[in-house]
Amino acid sequence: MSKSKKASLEDMSREAERRQDNLAADIDELIDRIHPKNALMRWKNEALDAAKGFSAAGDGQGAQGRIAAVAGGVIGVIVLAAGVAVLAAVRGRGEEEESSRKAAKD
Repeated sequence: MSKSKKASLEDMSREAERRQDNLAADIDELIDRIHPKNALMRWKNEALDAAKGFSAAGDGQGAQGRIAAVAGGVIGVIVLAAGVAVLAAVRGRGEEEESSRKAAKD
């Protein structure tokens, strides 16, 4: 064999070893990626990131702003429920008075 053929065989051998190392690293990464425990952690982290992104909504509000918004919503629902209860009580009382008037006339 000539010197150039020997050099090219050594280059090919180094290239084959490099490819084997790359393939081994890729296989290790795939095994790590599909391991159920690791996949579960990855999905959990993705879900948490999505929830954090949804709650922040890019509005620049801090935690205090979100707390104030939630508190305002709760107070609004309470006021609305109280209003509906008062309206129902007033209507119920009006119907009772009307029925008692009709009974008195008869």
